[in-house]
Amino acid sequence: MKVLLEYIIVFIIVFIINYFLLIKNNLKYKKDKIPIELLYIKKIYNINIKKLNYKKFIYINATINTFIVATIYIIVFYLLKNWIFRIIIAIILLILMIIICYGLLARYYLWQEKDK
Repeated sequence: MKVLLEYIIVFIIVFIINYFLLIKNNLKYKKDKIPIELLYIKKIYNINIKKLNYKKFIYINATINTFIVATIYIIVFYLLKNWIFRIIIAIILLILMIIICYGLLARYYLWQEKDK
């Protein structure tokens, strides 16, 4: 129960930081400042970014990034004691979670494009 409460607290804190640093100023689409995550799903999954609701994407992106950070924090700090293993496992988990989470997001957008 303590771990779940800490996860929720970390999630909320990271989302608030993410909101004030990234979301608040980037809600309008600017062609020269496209988020790297959007470029990733465009290149790998051939998503048409002109059809996306950009504001909604920014919030989903922030939620996914917050989920990744909070999950890796809980896994690394509660399961591992050695700092070297913490860093190695955190990097591996980060790569895997980015691929999985943004893959799911891209599949969602592909599904939406197919329905329209």
